[in-house]
Amino acid sequence: MRESAIERAICQHAKSVGVLQYKFTSPNRAGVPDRIFLFPDRRVVFMEMKTPTGRLSRLQENEIRIIKKYGHSVYVVDSVEQGKEIINNYL
Repeated sequence: MRESAIERAICQHAKSVGVLQYKFTSPNRAGVPDRIFLFPDRRVVFMEMKTPTGRLSRLQENEIRIIKKYGHSVYVVDSVEQGKEIINNYL
């Protein structure tokens, strides 16, 4: 399954359970995670989608480390099931 298909399916699931999600792009900061999920209880979760054989770039690893340092949750997801499980665990 392609990364875009994994991302699309996870986002559809998030929407179906009332979780707001945004595509995350930052013009001045490369390597940010693909999506931000905003939960009704004010929690924020970042997700980087990959295929099962995909690898993080050094920039992505660095951005994930920084976001975690600030106390936020960041996940690298390589399947629809994994993404749905993460979302469901936060509900």
